[in-house]
Amino acid sequence: MWSHFGTALSFLTLFRLPFTSPRTLTPQELAESFSFFPLVGLILGFCYALPARVLSGVVPSLLLAVAITALTAVLTRALHLDGLADLADGVGGGYDPERRLEIMKDSRTGAFGALAIALAVAFKVAALDAVIRAGSFLPLLLVPVVSRLAMVLAAYRSPYARKEGGLGKPFLEHIARRHLLTALGLTAVSAFLVQPVFGLCALVLAAGTVPAFRLLCRRWLGGMTGDALGALNEIVEVLLLSAAACMY
Repeated sequence: MWSHFGTALSFLTLFRLPFTSPRTLTPQELAESFSFFPLVGLILGFCYALPARVLSGVVPSLLLAVAITALTAVLTRALHLDGLADLADGVGGGYDPERRLEIMKDSRTGAFGALAIALAVAFKVAALDAVIRAGSFLPLLLVPVVSRLAMVLAAYRSPYARKEGGLGKPFLEHIARRHLLTALGLTAVSAFLVQPVFGLCALVLAAGTVPAFRLLCRRWLGGMTGDALGALNEIVEVLLLSAAACMY
């Protein structure tokens, strides 16, 4: 269990567990890490909430919102923003699933990808600014938790879109019900302990977003990819931060 959490932590962030050494992981071991995606999200939630709480009376809210957005992007290696950009480029520039997947493999960011990143960052900064000014910091703990759960929900029983291998293939092909249930349990406990009202609203919002996103990915790509899961994380984070800004 500890090693599976370490896999999730090192895959989703720059962090590493102490006293662990790099090794080649099997596809099954990679899929086991899905269980702990929400727990890694909780760690990232502290990276949202703690600076916001400590510095809110010292640093102007807009500047602080920009700094927190930049911090979380760096800590996650901008992995999910990159997925969002790739998906936007593929959907915007391709005319069928094969062409879209081909565009998504290109490491260069196009106009649609740049626009998607700019909009995601702008919405995050604006929402964070509003939440910081309102002084409601607990919801910030839960936003990355639920967005990482959304990735697990979307991956479960989704076909892998590419014929060849890719970063998301071992995750998508070996995810099991126990991984989903563990992730759901960790998210539910976090929501209950941190902020039950917002947690429930966040879960409902994510539960409504994931099926729609899966359907679109089936239509656009013929299935799910790692880039698409990263894009979903960014979309859900934007929605939840915006919801927190409106609620508080």
